[in-house]
Amino acid sequence: MFRWIKKRLANEEGNVAVIVTMFMVAMLGATALVTDVGSAYMAKNKLLNALDAGALAGIDNIFQGQAAAQSAAISYVNKNGESVDQVVVNTVADTVDLYRTIQIPFEFAKVLGFNSVTYSAHVQASAGTLVSGTGFVPIGVQEQNFVYGQTYTLSDGSGEGVDGNYGFLALGGTGACEFEQNLMNGYSGELQVGEQVETEPGVMEGPVSTAISYRLNEGESEDVSFSTATEDSPRVMLMPVINSSGEHGRSEVTIVGFAAFYLDGLQGSGGHQEIIGRFMRMVVPGTVGQGMNFGLYSVKLTH
Repeated sequence: MFRWIKKRLANEEGNVAVIVTMFMVAMLGATALVTDVGSAYMAKNKLLNALDAGALAGIDNIFQGQAAAQSAAISYVNKNGESVDQVVVNTVADTVDLYRTIQIPFEFAKVLGFNSVTYSAHVQASAGTLVSGTGFVPIGVQEQNFVYGQTYTLSDGSGEGVDGNYGFLALGGTGACEFEQNLMNGYSGELQVGEQVETEPGVMEGPVSTAISYRLNEGESEDVSFSTATEDSPRVMLMPVINSSGEHGRSEVTIVGFAAFYLDGLQGSGGHQEIIGRFMRMVVPGTVGQGMNFGLYSVKLTH
């Protein structure tokens, strides 16, 4: 009897050892898979972040031509430690597409027969009509068909206004000080298509002269021109496009879209001074939506 019990216990110990061994192998395999899958996930995100940066850089330069957009896209992908297989720039649809396929090697999962995983990424940046954003100057330009590169008079001088309005807006508050700061730095609040804003009556001789001189002096320190300027340049002014100039002094006007102009300076003097700028096409931060397009776009990014 004792010999039978001893033999049975020996057999049970052998079974337990086999089970423990199988369990340990399974645990090690699971750990290997989790580790390698986590590494693959990080590699995938790193690639997507680099392609996102490249697509955004490309679309920012799309109005400078296909070559400029493609070069910017590749440069920004490389700056983020990645490369790209193909960049497709469509200047008709205003899109930039980036493609990249990578082989991500496994380290630990090789013991289970898994050597690597293939990941193919496609990122598209598309420019669409800007319907809301920030940084606009307090000047409302009249709704019209703008021509790229053409010079426009953006404000009226004394004797040219309508019922006391000379093209200026009261954004975030009224008065000369608020107007001057908004003309210098852009209004920090958000504006959107369909919104009604108040006009700011008066020729604003002092505030206009001070703010425009500031923008011109700041812009002179930058190596930019009309064809290369971005929204960060002090000489680029983002403006609401309005449906009227207002009536009878301070009154409400409706924003129907947004436009960008490259500041050339002032013409005239004293109260007769007028702000002059050239119409631009540009991509800026903001919300894409349906509406009238006046050359100002924002970006939609898709994977």
